Amino acid sequence: MTAVRRALRGVMLDISGTLHVNYSPTPNAVAALTRLRATGVKVRFVTNSTKLTDESLFTKLLDMGFEVDRSEIFSSLSAAKQLITDRGYRPLLLLEDDALSQFSDIDQSAPHNAVFIGLAPSKLDYEHLNQAFQALLNGADLVGIHRAR
Repeated sequence: MTAVRRALRGVMLDISGTLHVNYSPTPNAVAALTRLRATGVKVRFVTNSTKLTDESLFTKLLDMGFEVDRSEIFSSLSAAKQLITDRGYRPLLLLEDDALSQFSDIDQSAPHNAVFIGLAPSKLDYEHLNQAFQALLNGADLVGIHRAR
């Protein structure tokens, strides 16, 4: 074992575009993950995607043949939920329906004291944006949880 391998204790792997593209694993990704796990290195999976819940990502990876434990996945939705909990936010969440389900245990009642925006084209309409604008005018914090191109 090389000195680098002995010193390496963990690896963070990006999910979307690295392990898979759409619903297909990238070439050799499943085998590479299997080899990496065989070294004993801890693996965590990260993504800035905000369209799918962590649970949906987990199922998607399993369906593609990846050996993954649900606890190994950390997303920008996970980070957003932690921020909401830590700060006691009652957020207006502009997220697609699947992503919204990750926040079902969060109080989202008005008045909102934060607006969280993810990649959610279906929520970027007059009704939702007006709600967000009104909350912001009343002092709500604005948090972007997805950076799209």
